[in-house]
Amino acid sequence: GVYLAENSSKSDEYCTPDADGLCCMFLVRAALGSPYETTAKMTNQRRPPAGSDSRLFDSVIALTRETHPGSFLQWHREFVVYDRRQAYPEFLIQYRRV
Repeated sequence: GVYLAENSSKSDEYCTPDADGLCCMFLVRAALGSPYETTAKMTNQRRPPAGSDSRLFDSVIALTRETHPGSFLQWHREFVVYDRRQAYPEFLIQYRRV
């Protein structure tokens, strides 16, 4: 899936600076459709889970402890879409950490 975050500081955790200290990330527009919300890790998923009606959800939202105390994430929600057509990379942002 394509992993997304609502806070750039969360995305920055996954950035590795190049030899010149430059980091890159995309600003993405995403269509989440009908999302599945979870407080548990969902590793090695190739598609979103199915609902009670056996239809697949369109995406996954990993919730945080801020709103769901039992969640595995402390800060910053994460989003996963499984069809690349649901994510449009609108801007490439290049930056240096200070």
